[in-house]
Amino acid sequence: MSGRMDRPVFIAGLIAIVAVYFLILVGGTVRATGAGMGCPDWPLCFGQLIPPTDEQQLPPNWREIYADRGYDKAPFDPVKTWIEYVNRLVGVTIGFLIIGFVAVSARYRRVDPPVFWVAILALVSVALNGWLGSKVVATNLKPVVISLHMAGAFAVQMALIYATTRAARDRLSMQLVRASGVGLPSWFRPLILMTLAALVIQIVLGLQIRESVDLISRSATELERNQWIERVPQIFYVHRSFSWVILLLAGLLTVRVLRSPLRPTVVGRASIGLVALVVFEMLLGGALNHLGFPAVAQPVHLLTAHLIYGVLWFQWCLLSVNSQPSSQLNRKAYV
Repeated sequence: MSGRMDRPVFIAGLIAIVAVYFLILVGGTVRATGAGMGCPDWPLCFGQLIPPTDEQQLPPNWREIYADRGYDKAPFDPVKTWIEYVNRLVGVTIGFLIIGFVAVSARYRRVDPPVFWVAILALVSVALNGWLGSKVVATNLKPVVISLHMAGAFAVQMALIYATTRAARDRLSMQLVRASGVGLPSWFRPLILMTLAALVIQIVLGLQIRESVDLISRSATELERNQWIERVPQIFYVHRSFSWVILLLAGLLTVRVLRSPLRPTVVGRASIGLVALVVFEMLLGGALNHLGFPAVAQPVHLLTAHLIYGVLWFQWCLLSVNSQPSSQLNRKAYV
């Protein structure tokens, strides 16, 4: 990094971002395995700080206590319980990581306030998302609450990526200016905006499909996983076809970048990664469609969607570092 004070913030932000993506993968695993109610209460699990591993560790009337959470007949499954519990532990860990990120970014309060205040926003977002997680349990996996909880993950990663990118603005801005002489070209902003807008539409469609799949898995218990596709609404096919629009826009953006002086920069690498992720996501969608909704593909499909959004959002954030490097500000404000 170009400034000694940038490195701790950049590293803390990067660790938090990676942790958020890991939590998304774990959360997707909770959904794919049907472990959403593995812990039927919150913040404890079956009223215990450490979840039970055997039904004998539960109170005699545990079915009566958790009857409204589906345990009037459902068997106790320690695997699902611990999958959900690990999901909570990772969420708590991320909370502490973001607190650390806020602490190290406090030095930016005067030199570049958005870094600090957006870090605060990330902390608020993760706290709100944790509260939404408790409501997921309290409402017995109500689909709209799950969708809000998943949408909250986008808010957390957006805040972290923006603050971390802006903290590295000296190095990034210098790299862009050295490559092209003027930084990002005029066509970059509209292309990123169009691709982001299309991706948001695709994500909204995907959330509706997720709600439908969750409903099918819970209500049509007589169906096997490979039969779920037969009950998915027509919006699934819109979602599947619209992925080609995402690939077209991502491909156009990448071609423009690779034909420009930005090719050797972080923009070029991010653009190549973007297309690779989109292609991989389409292959995963094909697996879900043609291989009978394999459980392993669901969390990876969810994670890849977030990664695609994260790469695009990072490229959009580069626009904020393109105009004014923080080295042009008063460096004494760090002290």
